Formats: sequence, C-alpha cells, structure tokens
Amino acid sequence: MTNTVAVTPETFTAQEPAAVPDRMVTYPLRTGGFLATECPTWCTTSHSDEIEKGIAPVDLLHQGDAVKLEYGIDGLKQSVLEARIGQWPFDEDQPAPYVEFVPEGSTGVALYCYSRLELDEQIRRVRAHLDDLIRLGDRLAEAQAVDHAAQSRDSARPWELLDRFDLQSLPVAYLLKVFGVTVVEVEDTGRKALLALYGEPGAMEIRVYPDVPQQLREDETRRALLGWYDAKFAARHA
Repeated sequence: MTNTVAVTPETFTAQEPAAVPDRMVTYPLRTGGFLATECPTWCTTSHSDEIEKGIAPVDLLHQGDAVKLEYGIDGLKQSVLEARIGQWPFDEDQPAPYVEFVPEGSTGVALYCYSRLELDEQIRRVRAHLDDLIRLGDRLAEAQAVDHAAQSRDSARPWELLDRFDLQSLPVAYLLKVFGVTVVEVEDTGRKALLALYGEPGAMEIRVYPDVPQQLREDETRRALLGWYDAKFAARHA
C-alpha cells in the first residue's frame, strides 16, 4: 500500500492571490459614454492623458516601469536597451500582457573604458540588467496568469483556454490551480520517476517523493503537464 503525506501550502500548492486595492479607472470614450476597467497591478502609467482627452478602447495601453541598461558620460545617462511589460487589453489580435524590448538608437556618444576596472564596472551593470530581466520575466508570467484567470473566470473548464506555450511559461502554482491538481508526497510514485501525474483535469493528482527539491518538483510538474497535453493533442489529431 502506498504511503501518502499531504503537502502543506508551504511546500507546494497553488495559493489564492492576495487582495489588491481597487484599481478601477473610468475613461471617457470619444464616441460617447464611459469605459470602466481595472488597471493591472504592474501598470505604473497614470493614464492622465486618456482620462482627460478620452479614448477608443482599442487604444488603451498599460505599461510598467522600464528595465534599462544604461551608462553615464559627464553626468548624462545613455540608454542602450530597455524592456517593460505592456498590454493592449482591448486589442483583438493580442490582448495578453507582453514584454517589449526597445533598443536605443545611436546617439553618437560612445563610452570608452581605459582600464580593466572601468570595464568591470560596465560588466557589473550588464549583469545587474540581466538579473532585472529575469525578475521582469517572473512578473510577465504572473501578469499572464492573472489575465488568464480573468478570461476564464466563468469557465468550468479553464484548462481548455491554455495552449502548450502557456504550459511552458505560466507559473507552476497557477497551473496546479487551473488543472485542479492535488499534490501528495509518497514513498512510491507508481512509476520509474521522481514525480508522476495521474487523472484528468479537475481531479488530477501528482505523486512525488518527499526529498525532491522544490525547483525540481516544479520542473518535473511542468514536464508532466506538457506530456499530458501532448498526448491529448496527438489523440485529437490521430
């Protein structure tokens, strides 16, 4: 008989999102009337121009803070590359959050490093920028999970609104919630694997050895969900 131990929220479960302040914004429409919609938590745009002048819904743009790779010359900052989260929520072609990379055009001002120490300082800045981009990627995944949750709020089968790309990129904790997965620690997963997935969406179970590290659990869970998706997709097109 398989021994099972319920996994606590601290080890590996999907958590309910924390309460956030009311971020509803009301915009006058150029054609008359008003549009009231919630501003994402990551959006740092004031939207003052849109509120003052009015908008067409398709023109509404949410943007977060820019993550910049910069250097300075004579007290002036020059931007090499910046990235930020954006979203056109009423764009029918691509309403989901995205990250935009904006390369800076040549300003004709170059930075010269005349010693290894000066070059090391620029290397430090580039490494810090990479760390910032990694954190930006995490925020993008969280923003897309929030967006999917809003789009599937009234669906009894929210997993049907996910594609393979979503399974590769959305936070694992959110995928567990969407697929209705229960995670249990066992002494035998029933397969030659550290982690095994059983059942169908809405009543899935993941069995995992107790000593599997958290990051490996997440990697193996994503792999198992992708395997399930690929099997279902192949069956539909057989």
